[in-house]
Amino acid sequence: MRKFAVLLACIGLVFLSILASPTMTQAEDTTLLTDPFLQLPTHHSVRVVWMTEFPGRKHLVQFGAALGDDLKNVQERDRCARSRRKMPWLRIIEANTTRFSRMREDANSHVPGKVYEGVSERPIWRHEGLVKGLRPGQRVPYRVVSIDDSGKRIVSDVFTLSANPVANAPLKILLTSDHQLKNNTPVNLQKVAETVGQVDAVFVAGDLINVPDRASEWFDDDRGLAFFPGLQGRASFTVTDHAGQTTYHGGELIQHAPLFPVIGNHEVMGRVSDRSLGGQFNDPKPRAVAERAYAQVAETVNPHNNQEIRERWLKEHSFNVDSYEEMFTLPTSRHSGERWYAVTFGNVRLIALYATRIWRNNSTTPTGASKYVENSSTLHDEMEQGWGTHIFERVDVGSVQYEWLARELKSAEFKRAEYHVVMLHHPIHNLGGNVIPAFTDPIRIEERDAAGQLNAVRYEYPIANDYLVRDIQPLLVDAGVELVLNGHSHLWNRFQHADGTHFLETSNVGNNYGAFLAQNGAARAVPGALWNPDNYVAQGDPAGLTAVIPTVAPFNDEAGQPLPYVASNDYTAFSILDTATGDVTTYIFDVREPSSEVRVLDRFNLK
Repeated sequence: MRKFAVLLACIGLVFLSILASPTMTQAEDTTLLTDPFLQLPTHHSVRVVWMTEFPGRKHLVQFGAALGDDLKNVQERDRCARSRRKMPWLRIIEANTTRFSRMREDANSHVPGKVYEGVSERPIWRHEGLVKGLRPGQRVPYRVVSIDDSGKRIVSDVFTLSANPVANAPLKILLTSDHQLKNNTPVNLQKVAETVGQVDAVFVAGDLINVPDRASEWFDDDRGLAFFPGLQGRASFTVTDHAGQTTYHGGELIQHAPLFPVIGNHEVMGRVSDRSLGGQFNDPKPRAVAERAYAQVAETVNPHNNQEIRERWLKEHSFNVDSYEEMFTLPTSRHSGERWYAVTFGNVRLIALYATRIWRNNSTTPTGASKYVENSSTLHDEMEQGWGTHIFERVDVGSVQYEWLARELKSAEFKRAEYHVVMLHHPIHNLGGNVIPAFTDPIRIEERDAAGQLNAVRYEYPIANDYLVRDIQPLLVDAGVELVLNGHSHLWNRFQHADGTHFLETSNVGNNYGAFLAQNGAARAVPGALWNPDNYVAQGDPAGLTAVIPTVAPFNDEAGQPLPYVASNDYTAFSILDTATGDVTTYIFDVREPSSEVRVLDRFNLK
């Protein structure tokens, strides 16, 4: 049996050498759409995921010592012939393949070498291999192989994978959000790799891309800013700086570290129609509105009352997160699917909430749907109205998500963890513009004439009803959550509750929307006299906390006073949670000065 095992290992190594031969590595015009990336590690396994534009004959994950940089295949085959003991040099598993259901392109896409006139389906396949039998704390070399329809083999570079870390393992976790194809994102991620090296996980607080069904934004946008290339060191974006021009490629991060995202408003796709992808994205409807529309057409579109047909119709006429859920493998539950989840990574309990809503502009003129008014021309048709900045998933007391969170905060898994991080997209405390109006259901106020004709619609958002401040924050603070990570306002700022919980946004990656406080004189756009002014806070944190001044090297205002934020397109910021010390450190880099050093802006401790 021992000789047989050695023989099998030798056969595997010969197969490996064939796959690695230069003449078989890559077929002309056939490539992997992404490098592999890691998902959902357990104590003894991790999932390897990658994408292609062909279904292929077979897709494989190879892992084991034979792929290590310190071993040569020829040497190993020679050693294999002389070996007297079993050596697990190489293991090969076959991946499961699925096709994305909603990946598309349109005239606004930037696909290399292609132009689309209208909305067109783009066939893309996802491959996932479950690597088992791992030991916690051990890094194992791996790579993936896709065999296309002609039999050609496409082989990735060699990376490393590992199981879920043991509880006392020192970890460095990247905290980030709002990449959205922004100009400084490749700079940001490249500086992460250069400064920190190999991170152990990546937490992304939403808004990964702009339009979730536009495939090129995930994979290969020809402007060099797509989501996966940035996190895999394969982006290519040139920045004009004081030295002339510098090209950045992002960082090779998620090939080695699991990615844990959360849903932001840009992961939610709106109503399916003949509009552009951007038009569809911006056209979600509340579920209740879609249900009223369905009731009027149910006998025609679903005469046999098929539940599957009903659900599909409602989803296509309201909103969905299908592309997000198909993209990632995350913890699932009966109530949430992958929309919200909790997972233990090393000694960190991560709780990811689905807390976001449609973004609307601030106009109070009824010529277009905004946060505050309806377009006067759409008042005759509910399905053409915008319904204010409506929430996609309830989080208030009594909702399914709230009750799930309350149970999670009392769970044994939560209590065993050393650190507790809650990640959501919408901020609870913030200096940015997107924190208003309050995170609550819009109150619809209708104006009618004497005959009952609807003349105008506006929306009010009582600040006392902010679900995140009123309902979610008390749960988190009472449970002893150390860190709440959010995105959405495209800046860096942080706050600390009197009971110790830290609130951090660290999304200053290249498209800043500003910070609003009396110190800098900037004020948010608030609605006019028809609205209750007490509900709309023009400066500072609407929930009443004072932003913390960075502890190491804050920026100063014109009077020389330190500023409690970074809101700049000249600087890019990223934050690292170091579980060995409990420190959260924020680094900044001056994009204008490519030869400058990355420096520390802020550091605080969670212990």
